[in-house]
Amino acid sequence: MRPVVSYLVIAVVAGFVGASFSKAPDIADKISARFGTPAADPAGFWSTPTIEGYGKIHYESDVAYKPAVGESNKIVFQITKAENGPNDPNLGLERVARVVNLYVASGVPVDQLKFVVSVTGDGTPAMLNNEQYKKMFGMDNPNLKLISQLRAKGVDVSVCDQSVAFHHFQHDWIDKSVTHALSSPTTVSTLENQGYAFLAM
Repeated sequence: MRPVVSYLVIAVVAGFVGASFSKAPDIADKISARFGTPAADPAGFWSTPTIEGYGKIHYESDVAYKPAVGESNKIVFQITKAENGPNDPNLGLERVARVVNLYVASGVPVDQLKFVVSVTGDGTPAMLNNEQYKKMFGMDNPNLKLISQLRAKGVDVSVCDQSVAFHHFQHDWIDKSVTHALSSPTTVSTLENQGYAFLAM
């Protein structure tokens, strides 16, 4: 009886393996389509209408839930992560730039945007001045140009001073373009009490 069961198991496994090999070309095609080189976008598909070079958007006018002129347009963004390497701007800041671009592309004037960025946790090193960033990472701080553009459009970029302390950064290591806040939680809660929407970036 035992040899019969063994032969049945071997036959089932062989059939499964054979079926898998017969489907191998299909599987390979799916993997290639998923991870292969994506098709190039046509010229003008992406744009950065307000924060030049950052937060690219693809704008469509005939869509729902667009920001509107005359609404409060008050948002506090919280950035807690460093999702990419130190040689590129923090992805959270890129996402803030994208929101700015989307609002302005939707017709909301820049002076109607009431945006505050609260940076804490692993995002804190992005707020360092160039001198300290170079000491830490061996390169210029790629976030400073983006922060400068955000501030030029009225976006207040702030850092959690509790996180500055936890990182053992000195107060004056933070770039002068960044606002020192008591903490990120108090920044978010204070602004939410003033009617700001909260977006985790």
